[in-house]
Formats: sequence, C-alpha cells, structure tokens
Amino acid sequence: MTFTDDDAIRVKKHLLTQLENFPENKRDEIKNQIESMTTEQTETFIEQNKLGHLSGNCIFCSITRGDSKSYKIGGNESNIAILEINPLSEGHALIVPLEHENGITDSTRELAKEISDKLRQKFEPKTIDQKEKSIMDHSIIELIPIYGGEAERHEATEEELKELQEEILKEIKVINTTEETGETPEEETESIPKLPPRIP
Repeated sequence: MTFTDDDAIRVKKHLLTQLENFPENKRDEIKNQIESMTTEQTETFIEQNKLGHLSGNCIFCSITRGDSKSYKIGGNESNIAILEINPLSEGHALIVPLEHENGITDSTRELAKEISDKLRQKFEPKTIDQKEKSIMDHSIIELIPIYGGEAERHEATEEELKELQEEILKEIKVINTTEETGETPEEETESIPKLPPRIP
C-alpha cells in the first residue's frame, strides 16, 4: 500500500494531538519537526520509530495484539494494565480494553481499582488521579499517582520501565509461622514482641 500525501496529513495531525504525552521541554521541538516533514519524511519517521499503527491502526490495538512493545502490570479477561512510557510520576499506568470498540466497562474500572490499590500499597502516593480518555477512538483509563511536586512528563528508559514493572509485579510476602513444625522462617523482617499472659 502506497503512503500518500493524505496519509501524511492525517498522521501528522494525529501526532500533533499527542504532544501532551511528551515531556514539556521537547514539545516545541517535536511540533516543529512534525509540521516540517514531507510525505516521504513522515513515512520514514513512522518506519524508524516503529509507528506503523499510525498508518491506519490504533496504537492500543497494536499493543493488545502484541505487535507493539509494552510493560504489562496486570490484566483481566477483557483489559490489560500497562506502564505509561512518558510518565508524569512513578507508577503512571494505563488500563486498556482489549477490544477497540468496547469502551470503558465495569471490568475496565475493576482493573483500574485493582491496579490503584497495588500502586498505593507499593509506592504510598498521596492520591491517584483517575481519568477516562480516548486516544485514536480507543477508550482507556489513565492512573497517575500523585506524590507532590509533579512537574512534567519525562521519557522513561527501557531499564526504568522494566525495573518498575518487576517491582509492581513482585508479591508482598507475608511471613507466617509454620503450623506443622512451629518454626518461623529464617528470613523474618521484623520480630513481633510477645505479651505476658493476661492476669484476670
């Protein structure tokens, strides 16, 4: 399929609507670059940045199909939770319905609550902003943990995203006394003081 002038105009228009998802200090530079690209340069830009979905496909559909890389931190039967690659804060995540036309459903909101609870437990933000958005007509829920002092988005490195993904997916271990032996595990992070017997 030949990439036409109309395709270039449509792609550039879409890219300009996504400027808010880039770090603020790079927005003017990116805007100027997008506006000045020829049709050939736009096509090359899409190929070099692996943005083939912009030629007609939705980025989130590309992610849910596994065609585009993402950092998954949860999911249910009809949604996935992924890390935002240009986050405003630690744990900034997106809840994405698997089907483009499904929109926000109860199961999407349930997953958003589950991920919000996990982020609160892991990182203890002051609050979590939850916004329902539509990008390329694909509805999503954006979760932004607020710690105080958030200024602007930054471009997260692959290493940062992998480490954060591992941290979020890591289960919080609860240490119990083994019933059969009465012994406690060797790796006990905190000893609980024993109270003396209560005298009636």
